[in-house]
Amino acid sequence: MPLSLSHLLARAARLHPGRPALSSPGAAPLSYAELDRESARIAAALAGCGVRRGDRVGLAVPKCPQAVVALWGVLRAGAAYVPLDPGAPSARAAYIAADCRMAAILASSELCATIAAIREAVPEIRVVQVHGPGDPADMEALSPAALSGAAADPLSNRPYANARDLAYILYTSGSTGAPKGVMVSHGAALSFVEWAAWRFDLHPSDVLSSHAPLHFDLSTFDLFAAASAGAHVVVLDEETVRFPMSSAEALEAAGITIWYSVPGALRRMLRMGGLGRRRPRSLRTVLFAGESYPADELRDLQTALPGCSLFNLYGPTETNVCTYWEVPPAGTWAHSSIPIGIDCENCEGLVVDPDLKPVPDGTAGELLVRGGTLMEGYWGDNRRTSAAFLPDFLHPHLSDRFYRTGDIVSRQPDGTYAFHGRRDHQVKVRGYRVELGEVEAALHRVPGVVEAAVVAIERPLDAEPHTVLVAFVVGRDRESAQPVATHRLRRDLAAFLPKYMEPTEYVWLPCLPTTATGKVDRLALSAAAKGEPRFAP
Repeated sequence: MPLSLSHLLARAARLHPGRPALSSPGAAPLSYAELDRESARIAAALAGCGVRRGDRVGLAVPKCPQAVVALWGVLRAGAAYVPLDPGAPSARAAYIAADCRMAAILASSELCATIAAIREAVPEIRVVQVHGPGDPADMEALSPAALSGAAADPLSNRPYANARDLAYILYTSGSTGAPKGVMVSHGAALSFVEWAAWRFDLHPSDVLSSHAPLHFDLSTFDLFAAASAGAHVVVLDEETVRFPMSSAEALEAAGITIWYSVPGALRRMLRMGGLGRRRPRSLRTVLFAGESYPADELRDLQTALPGCSLFNLYGPTETNVCTYWEVPPAGTWAHSSIPIGIDCENCEGLVVDPDLKPVPDGTAGELLVRGGTLMEGYWGDNRRTSAAFLPDFLHPHLSDRFYRTGDIVSRQPDGTYAFHGRRDHQVKVRGYRVELGEVEAALHRVPGVVEAAVVAIERPLDAEPHTVLVAFVVGRDRESAQPVATHRLRRDLAAFLPKYMEPTEYVWLPCLPTTATGKVDRLALSAAAKGEPRFAP
């Protein structure tokens, strides 16, 4: 059994040296031997910068094959990779770099503003430049001095990493107003990867799409499960995934056999990308996760892709995938809402009431999860980590922990879980997890804003329902409710939040409504956002 993710690549390079490992549409693929050799060059450059086992290394490269090579190079160096959202404000990237004390960052010259902000926040950080999609093809990204340390044999001198070493840190939206770093060990990542490769029967002949950005946990399946099986990964860049037609065309042209994305991408490809008019010949399995899939539209997808296996995968970043539901054959199921499925074979779920007592089947409660895929904790936040975990009170003699998902579910007699919502104010927007508290904290940082509250509602956009954020804002002059200009608020907020976290709508009020206990009346705000008569500020 591999001890670390980097051993997956070593094994694939040994068993399948000539097989295609990594490519992008229209470009010649790297073989597994070439991918291993290129990752060794990155690892050597990092070692030359003083990066050691256990260090954190940032990735600031737009989605492209070289970004994936850089990721493998970080793992080969024995470090943990920390992917940054290329489209997020530079201040957010600087916060993440300082928070996890990055030792180095692999960066494309395209993101010069981000790199400058990170260098200001972490003056001692070492920057290693790698090719990005917009860099000149003849640019010498890694210096000869850094490359001189590369091993002659790319399969030798691989730094040792054990199962408890960190593999990556994914920063997600935090309820305190700052992103929080989810720490995932090699052991946890491998537990998910090996389960996924087994459950979805991956083979060297498979072709997987790398559709999700690297800072989104869906990307770990594409890259690592493919390496586990010696399969081929086709990286779809941001420009391709932005348009449903180009995504559908790339799926067919690249011969994708396994597709994994948020439901919204599939729904747009079916409705606007022509996916229903041309059944991709190679496609055999479609996986979706990150948000709910409307039952009627899932039936439409099943009709458009006859013979394809469809799976709904569920799990927060802290657990990776912990439940799954295989969509039954067309015409044999009549769910009005899609279940999140049964426990993965390497996980166990438990539904409890507010007193943490197990509830009977059919009763709603919070879902707890234990198993090999759980995160180590939140970077630098022992208090939050302690609150997220519970000891295994069912088996006190074991050292296992339960993770509190905060999701309300009920277990059905057949073992599947029905999803009922969130315990807190966390929502999903286009597959991304968003803490409303972080959005509100960013609003309060804008000059002229005195109070702010954000609610999430369902609203039809492009003829399909989407979760949108509506911000209710109180300006500095409460009596006259003279707000700062909305366009300036949008501009200022873009410095603190990535695009997917920015509110879609803004409503200016003289004051926020409150409940009898003095708390912000979020039910009233939700009613106002939906145009219901309940609201009376």
